[in-house]
Amino acid sequence: MRTRCDARWIGSAPTAMSKPVAIVAAMRHELQPLERHAKLRKLDGVYLYELPSALLAIGGIGRNNGQRAAELAVREASPKLVVSAGIAGALTPELKAGDVVQIRNVIDEATGEHYSTVGGDAVLVTSSRVAGKQSKVRLASLYSASAVDMEGAAVAAVARQCGIPFASVKAISDELDFPMPPLGKFVDASGQFHVLGFAGFVAVRPKWWLPAIRLGKNTQLAIRNLAEALNHLIQQHTQTVTSGSRLHA
Repeated sequence: MRTRCDARWIGSAPTAMSKPVAIVAAMRHELQPLERHAKLRKLDGVYLYELPSALLAIGGIGRNNGQRAAELAVREASPKLVVSAGIAGALTPELKAGDVVQIRNVIDEATGEHYSTVGGDAVLVTSSRVAGKQSKVRLASLYSASAVDMEGAAVAAVARQCGIPFASVKAISDELDFPMPPLGKFVDASGQFHVLGFAGFVAVRPKWWLPAIRLGKNTQLAIRNLAEALNHLIQQHTQTVTSGSRLHA
């Protein structure tokens, strides 16, 4: 995957909005607990939320949207750490809804490229489509991965190209054996999920009623737990950056 990284982005933010951490996610609700009191602006189709020590970039579902959001986050914040965050599907039976996983290695299914992180113990594979049970079993077997998402590898590629440390934190919304509804049908080219279209689809198909309700509850649990993990990461990394700046003062 080709990425665009201008050396002028690194070290000095053109908007004077330098932040220690840039967090990239696909959907606004994934970072909702963090964004509530943040300053919002929209740039090139990406929602940017400014926190005291972090910039949140919400770009939409999929690789291309993840890449665009990551490039904007780097350009606007000149971060010392880029983070891919959001909800993910479990590829092992041990992971349950609401569990938070710190990723040590991200694998791009499309290219086979591997991206290491600054910490973590799980393997994440980035897929081009929403993974159902059969796809999950296949991905787990091929890559010995613990979780699957749709943007992590694209964000990692931008961080690598820009020479910025990378981390990934994911929260599980659907377990290995979860009967996933056809969510992919309701994601448009810009990576936006059409909730009303999905609701109308489910409303006339009783077999999806319970899975849709379960997925909604699981996602809310995952989002709450993810916010706690990200708050801790932001605080920890900000302290590290501040301490390093004092040592070199």
